[in-house]
Amino acid sequence: MVRSTLRFVVASLVVVAVGLAPAVVAADKRTAGKRDAASSVVVERVRMVDNAFRPRSLTVAAGTRVRWVNRGVAVHSTTSNSGIWDSGLLDPGEAYGRVFRKAGTFKYHCSAHPTVMKGVITVT
Repeated sequence: MVRSTLRFVVASLVVVAVGLAPAVVAADKRTAGKRDAASSVVVERVRMVDNAFRPRSLTVAAGTRVRWVNRGVAVHSTTSNSGIWDSGLLDPGEAYGRVFRKAGTFKYHCSAHPTVMKGVITVT
C-alpha cells in the first residue's frame, strides 16, 4: 500500500515537472541575460578568447552587470579606455564583473593585447 502510494506521488511529480518545463524554457529564451540569483541583477557575459572579446559589442539596459570571463589560454584584461575600470590581468578561467548604472557608450580594451582586443558596451 505504501509502495503504490509512493509510486503514485513520484509519477505525479514527474508529470507536473514535465508540464512545467516548456514554460521555464520559454521564459529563458525571452530573457536577454541571466539574472544573478543573489541580487536579481541581469548579467551579460563577454568571453575573452583567441585575442578577442566575444561579443565585441554589447548593448545592455542600465543596471546590468557585465561579466568578462577569460576562456582563452593567455592572460587578458578588460580595461576602460577612459579609466573607469580595470580588471587587471586575468588568468585563464578567471572573471571580472561590473554593473553599468548610467547610460552611455563605454569603449574598452585588453591591456595585454590593446591593438587587437577592443570592445564597446552601450548602456541604454
